[in-house]
Amino acid sequence: MNSCPSRPRGDTLHQHERMDRESTGGTPTRLPRPSAPAGPAGDLPRGAAGPLGPSAVTVLQRAAGNAATTRAVAAGPGRRPPGADLTVQRAENDDAGGGASGGTAEAKSIAEGEVKSVGPGGTITYPSVTSCLAITVYLRDGGKVGGHASLFKASGGMYSDQILPAIKAQVGKSRVERIDVSGAISSWNPAYLKTAIENSNPAPEQKNDPDGIRNVVSGILGRQAKKISVQETRDGTLTR
Repeated sequence: MNSCPSRPRGDTLHQHERMDRESTGGTPTRLPRPSAPAGPAGDLPRGAAGPLGPSAVTVLQRAAGNAATTRAVAAGPGRRPPGADLTVQRAENDDAGGGASGGTAEAKSIAEGEVKSVGPGGTITYPSVTSCLAITVYLRDGGKVGGHASLFKASGGMYSDQILPAIKAQVGKSRVERIDVSGAISSWNPAYLKTAIENSNPAPEQKNDPDGIRNVVSGILGRQAKKISVQETRDGTLTR
């Protein structure tokens, strides 16, 4: 029975290398680098090297901010919402119009018990502001973060004492230009922003205390009181 003579593995590798050099003029061929698989349209390819652009960073940051708000909604009444101290750094420059397609400014409606944000040039609408407070944080990059606080918890929404921590989580370390608090100021007690009526025993009486509301907002958001305006507005829809 004939058997093939054994050959050391190194000889076989050297033979292939010599053949390769002869066919390429002495320069070893290199296989092309496999390209990273692309994700859905608009996403960065997985494994892409290099720094992320401002728009991509903003998308990731806002996703983190929305996750923090979701945790605040899930927090039990009377408890400090998880993620209230989460710092969500927004991009200082966003050339994508706040993430809206084609550079179009965003427009969002914030119902009772919700907190949302819009990019530079965006508009926030607070529908049916009757016994509520609309709290809007104006960022220096032109974006806004808003919260719609209601005296009593709306279905699926946050308690009144969860609104400010959720706003703080979305603002993060962004530079703040000013803060506007509008709505039924005279129907509120500043204490409702620290402990919801449902969790107060007994609940403090309503009183018209704009300065008290300003101080609570300043303390929870960690911003100077002089940047905060508090104003009574008529019932209806507010646009900011």
